[in-house]
Amino acid sequence: MQRDGAESTDVVVIGGGFGGLACALQLAEAGVRVTMLERVGYVGGCAGTFVRRGARYEAGATLAAGLGPNQLFGRWIAQHGLDVPVAPLDPVVSLRGRAGVLDVHADRARLVQTLADAAGPKAEAVRAFFALQQQVADALWPLLDDPELLPPLGPRSLWTHLLRTPAYLPLLPLLGQTLHDVLVDLGVDDQPLLLQLCASTCQITVQCPPQEAEALWALATLDYWFRGAAHVVGGMGRLATALATAITQLGGTVLLQTPALALQPTANGWEVQTRKGTIVAQAVVANLLPGALAGLLPAGLRP
Repeated sequence: MQRDGAESTDVVVIGGGFGGLACALQLAEAGVRVTMLERVGYVGGCAGTFVRRGARYEAGATLAAGLGPNQLFGRWIAQHGLDVPVAPLDPVVSLRGRAGVLDVHADRARLVQTLADAAGPKAEAVRAFFALQQQVADALWPLLDDPELLPPLGPRSLWTHLLRTPAYLPLLPLLGQTLHDVLVDLGVDDQPLLLQLCASTCQITVQCPPQEAEALWALATLDYWFRGAAHVVGGMGRLATALATAITQLGGTVLLQTPALALQPTANGWEVQTRKGTIVAQAVVANLLPGALAGLLPAGLRP
């Protein structure tokens, strides 16, 4: 039974980070009535831009991938006419650590040559690592570019995956391995600059060290540097704000400084309690850490 005075929507998305923004935008594009809740006063989460005393600060990330014309962010920018100027960089980034300074260029061959030269007698082993890395990335990166290839799968996406079976089969031996396992197997776990690249990229992309990162996804995301990585002029928050604008232009609602306080299941969906009132929705998508989500659920539904 719907509470009197409660707002109604099809889906509530909790969290205005890039995961929540992408989810809400995809739903809005599909004609779903969506309401996104963000607890702070700006969108983008740990890749947002906030203002203090007139100065702009990056909350975390300063680079985005997928900004090329045929990639996810690039397509959204073009499709919705978003005002998001980007500046390609070369090198994309300079990684500084105990092993020294590694300039990561957007040209894969140039980076591989640099690391092979630094490896001396293990140059060919480094090249073998990147040959495997490129094979994995070419097979899996389309899944990162096209959300329709991720679950839940429809007939078109199932057919696409079936056609791609020859690309997937060689990857089966890597199931259950970590990126560190792969480095050890290829004998390059003693290469300081390569380890610095792997550790840094893992922290940026899969957000854990190589010893914990699943080999398939870690190898795929090492292509981050070669797949439309660029600086968003004005900060990452400019991209996040533009995506939020696209959501509202499609009829969605973006509520800032509106944290979800509690979730209550109903016969037809969910009641989402906020400090501005209650929202009734058929479904809820929570772009939250598991502990934060558990804190919103009734005691009987908490894990």
